[in-house]
Amino acid sequence: MAVKLAKPINYRSAANITALDFQNIMQDLKVRKDFAVAVSGGPDSLALVLLSEQYAKGNGLKLTVLSVDHSLRPDSKDEIKWVEKLMRRKKTKFACLKLKGKKPDSNIMAYAREQRYDLLTQYCKKSKIPYLLTAHHLDDEIENFLMRLIRGSGIKGLSSSRASFKHRKSGVNIVRPLLSFSKKSLIKYLSLTKQNYVVDPTNKDARFDRSRIRVLTTKLISEGLSKSRFSNVIDNLKKAESAIESSLSGYGKNLIQIRDKSSLTINIKDFIKIPEEIQFRLFVKIVEYISKKNQKPRAKSISNLMKKIIRRDFKSMTVHGCIFAKEGKEIIITLEHGRANKTKKKQRIVGFTKKSINDLFT
Repeated sequence: MAVKLAKPINYRSAANITALDFQNIMQDLKVRKDFAVAVSGGPDSLALVLLSEQYAKGNGLKLTVLSVDHSLRPDSKDEIKWVEKLMRRKKTKFACLKLKGKKPDSNIMAYAREQRYDLLTQYCKKSKIPYLLTAHHLDDEIENFLMRLIRGSGIKGLSSSRASFKHRKSGVNIVRPLLSFSKKSLIKYLSLTKQNYVVDPTNKDARFDRSRIRVLTTKLISEGLSKSRFSNVIDNLKKAESAIESSLSGYGKNLIQIRDKSSLTINIKDFIKIPEEIQFRLFVKIVEYISKKNQKPRAKSISNLMKKIIRRDFKSMTVHGCIFAKEGKEIIITLEHGRANKTKKKQRIVGFTKKSINDLFT
């Protein structure tokens, strides 16, 4: 089956991207060791590869290009073969990672995204590659913002993508150096290098949330809510989020005390004094850290805990595999007994230390 390619358009109104722009961004994000780039063959990831090649060559770093075959569309294998041939011509190291196992009947895009990250980061960890670059850009930021706004997200969700973060399972650094550039700017960059790209038909498939949001974004922009205004709103939210995270770090390090190697304590009176948003995030951090579960705790469960914990008749409550029990003026937090035994067998309990608590809020 032939791969459907598009010829890039030179959008003259779009901002230019230069090798120097990318160099400065990568230096700001502290990518100074070998790195990999996730590539699908679309315009975003291909532009990222071309920019990354120049950066790697100019800084004496090794670049690895990675593609994931989800086998969700008939064309995907041919598209990856096309990417592989392109990388071969460029003499760039390439690896194709295949998603195996039965696919779910629902939430297929979310499933594919999670599995993709797992495959990519596992490869990087095994190959001792500390950084994985992805091609998320300004248009993605706007779409994420609108999707989360519709779902009723708070500041943390609305502030959208982080430019860099550590993948929880693997410890690999995920880096997104293109967040300040629009899709048109990336396509314009490809036009200057005369590089065609793969067309993904799912981008216009109304069955997927992101495709419908993309249509909404276009309508809002036509009404005067420009991408630059979207960007300003998201930047302001990121600054607010940064301030909250900084406060959370200070409160967390001061409030949480180690009772012994298997339990933590919080003074109830001190806890009540802190802002509700900090209370909520503090409990989320604690239960994620203690339970070691992959999925996040339910927001409703954390909110219920916050309401009950300040009542005089509160005794204990189990949330996300963690027990919160009142003893005098303190709340004692431990792993649920059944889970503790199971976790111990898997050698996942190391024991609480002052350093581990500080690292949790760093």
